[in-house]
Order: sequence, then structure tokens, then C-alpha cells
Amino acid sequence: MTNARFRIFVVDDDASVADTVSAVLRYAGFEVTTFYDPFLTMLHALESEPHVVITDYAMPKMNGLELATRLQKLYPACKIVILTGQAALVAEQVANGLNFTLLQKPVLPRALIEAVQ
Repeated sequence: MTNARFRIFVVDDDASVADTVSAVLRYAGFEVTTFYDPFLTMLHALESEPHVVITDYAMPKMNGLELATRLQKLYPACKIVILTGQAALVAEQVANGLNFTLLQKPVLPRALIEAVQ
């Protein structure tokens, strides 16, 4: 599958972070849809299955781990990448059997692209 056919959702309530992550991935040739609200992400996911979801951990109303868990129930093959400044907290939950890639903020563009591929 070429990068352009690889559908990625980027989710972060901080628009500057979401927009920057999306720009890096678009520059690498990926098809990216950017969201600032995890609930809107879920609604869109019902209509268009993502191949990868990159989400912030700390968001109001629904954190990234909750979003990731819901998306993986819908699409078990969907790869989840959680970006966080709270890696130790999230890593403990990932170690409890959940299947996610964890990246510490700030993340280098190369590491972000490698996590997606």
C-alpha cells in the first residue's frame, strides 16, 4: 500500500500540535485527516475506516486511550499511536495488554513517520 492510500487520522485538542503532526505526515505522502475532538473522530471513523490513528493522550471528555480502545474494537487491524507528555502513565496501561505504539512528546518527524510505517 502506497503512502497516499494509507489513511491516517490525527487527533489532538491542541490545534497547533494536530496541524504540525498532520503536516509532517502529508509531506511524507500520507493521506491525513485532522481532528481536534475525539468524538468527531469516532463519528468519522464510522464512515471511513482509518489504517492508523495518531492521538494525543490528554484530551477533555475522552482521552486518547479511551478513543484508541473504542477504535480498535471497531477496527482491530487499525494501528494506534499515542503521543503524550505523560509516557510513564500511558506505558503502564499499554503494558496491561493494550496494543498501542507510544511516543513521547515532543517527537521527531522521523520517529513519527517510522511509527506509522
